[in-house]
Amino acid sequence: MEQIFLVLGIIEWFFLVVLGSQVVYLFVYAFASVFKYRPNIHVEHQAPLNRVAVIIPGYKEDRIIVHTASDALKQDYPKELYRVMVVADSFAPETLSGLRVLDIDVLEVSFENSTKAKSVNKALEALAPFNFDMAVVLDSDNLMAPGYLKKVNAAYNAGFKVIQGHRTAKNQDQDFSLLDAINEEIGNSIFRKGHRALGVSSALIGSGMAFDFAYYKQVMADIEDVAGEDKLIELKVLEEGQTIEYLEDALVYDEKVANASNFSKQRTRWVGVQLYFFKHYFLDGFVKLFSKGNFGYFDKAFQMFLVPKVLLIGIFGVMGLLSLFTPLSLYWLYLMVLYFLALALAVPGRFYNARLLKALFNIPKAIWAMLLAILKINKSTASKFEVTEKTVENREP
Repeated sequence: MEQIFLVLGIIEWFFLVVLGSQVVYLFVYAFASVFKYRPNIHVEHQAPLNRVAVIIPGYKEDRIIVHTASDALKQDYPKELYRVMVVADSFAPETLSGLRVLDIDVLEVSFENSTKAKSVNKALEALAPFNFDMAVVLDSDNLMAPGYLKKVNAAYNAGFKVIQGHRTAKNQDQDFSLLDAINEEIGNSIFRKGHRALGVSSALIGSGMAFDFAYYKQVMADIEDVAGEDKLIELKVLEEGQTIEYLEDALVYDEKVANASNFSKQRTRWVGVQLYFFKHYFLDGFVKLFSKGNFGYFDKAFQMFLVPKVLLIGIFGVMGLLSLFTPLSLYWLYLMVLYFLALALAVPGRFYNARLLKALFNIPKAIWAMLLAILKINKSTASKFEVTEKTVENREP
């Protein structure tokens, strides 16, 4: 019996250290995000205005793509200096007709196994002869706020080859979409603003991104069959010592999921991608850190180790109860308090209102959806271009 308690004690210490390292990591960057961060971009960087290709890859996004493409044409940027291209994978004929009446380029593609990376590479190949300076990548439900292109142009002129805009929710009317919006902003605070405040590269988020065109084409050249292409781009960029800038005031509005079913479907893909990258790159992060002193690469690889934020809330709830019967109960309590403090610091002040409390009641539902998502993961999860159903067709932020 004594040996059993010894083994259980070792197991508990193991999980305490594993989860503790994650909580400390999140708290450090959450605390850093409280302070102002201003990119090293000055007035003189506003000129010249560079040639920009706005790429919108879509897969069966018939309900929203026409509105997205139309909205992308409204930027306060010289029309002769930017071009919108929709990469249409498996769109209906009537959708293609609706796109072709707009002043945009429509590139029809078809793949046996569709991925966003394949669509983007086709777009880059088609656009290369036109000598664009920059490429901006949007999801099929993204709307650029006024001034977005001018802001990323200034960052580009300041010398940044990779720039992440501030993706934020355009719908918060449902309790679940509000919860998802808050989750997005926590990620912005910790993995983007907090990182930049401490001099570490921002994380990419898959859309609302801008790149030096030639550099992006080079980085994407051998990325084809992985759904989480943004993570692979990050690893490549960081391995080369480049800095990914974050522009908090360059807004891109994104449709958030409004129910647990779509949340679970979306997270199945996300967690599957994370597990793929954890398996292939986590240990490599330590190698790069100790052999080359590449902290940025290590930091990105360490993120693959992090338990999803919503699931971590559930884990601490369970461990909080179990710890009442273990000698380490105070350690679990301290860790839980530190984690919730990190989340509280990372939530922007505008969300602290009466609706927040109502939205928090959806956390158990979100935890259950995350568990279902994990159970649905299979080998092909990290190599699919899937659709997360949008509930609103033409919603404005």
